[in-house]
Amino acid sequence: MHWADVIAEKVIKRREAEKYVVACGITPSGHIHIGNARETLTADAIYKGLKNKGVNAELIFIADTYDPLRKVYPFLPENYAEYVGMPISEIPCPEGCCKSYAEHFLTPFLESLDDLGIELTTYRADENYKKGIYDKKIIEALNNRDKIVEILNRYRKEPLPDDWYPLNVVCERCGKLNTTKIINYNKEEETVTYKCSCGYENTVKPFKGRAKLPWRVDWPARWSIFGVVVEPMGKDHAASGGSYDTGIKIAREVFNYIPPEKVVYEWIQLKVGDVVKPMSSSSGVVFAVKDWEKIAHPEILRYLMLRSKPAKHIDFDLKKIPDLVDNYDNLEKFYFENKDRDDLSENDIEKLRMYELSTPRIPEKMPLQVPYRFCSIIAQLSMKDDKLDMDKVFEILRRNNYDLDNFTEYDIGRLKDRLIMARNWALEYGEKLVIIDEEEAKKIYNELDEKQKEWIKYFGEKVKDIEFDALNIHELIYETAKEIGLEPKKAFLASYKILLGKRYGPKLGSFLATLGREFVVRRYNMFE
Repeated sequence: MHWADVIAEKVIKRREAEKYVVACGITPSGHIHIGNARETLTADAIYKGLKNKGVNAELIFIADTYDPLRKVYPFLPENYAEYVGMPISEIPCPEGCCKSYAEHFLTPFLESLDDLGIELTTYRADENYKKGIYDKKIIEALNNRDKIVEILNRYRKEPLPDDWYPLNVVCERCGKLNTTKIINYNKEEETVTYKCSCGYENTVKPFKGRAKLPWRVDWPARWSIFGVVVEPMGKDHAASGGSYDTGIKIAREVFNYIPPEKVVYEWIQLKVGDVVKPMSSSSGVVFAVKDWEKIAHPEILRYLMLRSKPAKHIDFDLKKIPDLVDNYDNLEKFYFENKDRDDLSENDIEKLRMYELSTPRIPEKMPLQVPYRFCSIIAQLSMKDDKLDMDKVFEILRRNNYDLDNFTEYDIGRLKDRLIMARNWALEYGEKLVIIDEEEAKKIYNELDEKQKEWIKYFGEKVKDIEFDALNIHELIYETAKEIGLEPKKAFLASYKILLGKRYGPKLGSFLATLGREFVVRRYNMFE
């Protein structure tokens, strides 16, 4: 079974529930990157695994929009120092386009969920607190202050101070959350008296968003509020003595709730050149989810996340996007060739399930596949005034032996998207296709050895008369090289040099077919 189905089966065996609630979430303090998305996609896969087992399940996403701004991050203007300590839901949008700081970073991520095939219920922490959903848990936490202190102190080097309370009040004057200190709790009247570093002091009922539980208490409180039975979490939360260890004890001993099954996921590391760094919004090492749709379809991102078990780290290299897409295309082809067979091995069945989990909207039949790298070339040659010339695209595909008679609207739509995405990738992260001019080609030609020069002229004559498509060109390259006693690899090298000024390039037969007969005949016959 796929790992998501294994986890789903384990959860069902360990726990009976009327509804199996899978939770995930994030603090939208900065750009939500694909490392953050691993949690949501992991949760979605488990949710789909539970649904596949026939149980009543729900996927929820809790945005920690009531967390305070902890510092002025590198992407913020310096004047945001005045907002440090305030809940991010109460801070202005840094670009003035959304109703708050939190929504500025949360909205693009939520908008991407539909494309990713994720259906969930979204909760915002600031709304939950302001609606009073946490009020009962706040009283339970205050009434069990000594028990919570004892649990937390088990895992601390330095014990909490005697006057610590499991609650942070939002100052009524300055609006900050982490600069207040509770100095008294009246159990009978259910009020707290607090002081703020800004000098303000008051006695209030800590309800309806007036106060917030600290993270290590908030997390188990929300488990009991929403009935969470399983939740993916980063390895920092799952570490020994981390917030999950304290959370399970607070859940049982304070909120009388059985804690959820944990699923630990590893970080996604961004590889830039030879440097690999964990993604982090605060440090600016990110590749935002909203930017993914510019370079690849959403099912490719799902595949990237779900092909590995959550506990395995992922090195994300933008230069390797074409390889990732090729692997997905191979999986898709395998699915449509084998989905109706009943004699498959366990490994083959798992591959079918991998495709199903990666592809929330499975096409009715095997769709058109044009390799991503090839799309990047086609698009660069077919783009005019930032618009694809589809007639030229179809002409190139015909010369590369694609059967256009069986194209569907779905195929054409997906092809257009991939062409644009692959071009975006090539211009930003790959290699721009630059055909050198004739003068440069002549200079390079003079640097080739005599056998390579002979082959270029010979090939240039022969290519005039063949049926001009990728297969015929490919065969002609080998035939002409063999006929004059030149190693084929030297023929390829000579071609790349006079076309691109490099020692390497795209598959030569397809590339020449893409460039067109007129260009190829002229380029190979221009040398004296």
